[in-house]
Amino acid sequence: MQNMSPTDLSFLSWATQTYAEKKEAVDFLERSNDPFDRAIGTLIKKYAGGEQNTV
Repeated sequence: MQNMSPTDLSFLSWATQTYAEKKEAVDFLERSNDPFDRAIGTLIKKYAGGEQNTV
């Protein structure tokens, strides 16, 4: 069982903060050849609202 404190960030809050402060790093992750790096970059952008879904 994990001990959660009020100071813990949710992934949504963390992703929004990370994308706002380190946009270039997130873009770099998204363009990486490593599939795990790409997935992390894509998830950060998705949760931070930096990715527009187009059909």
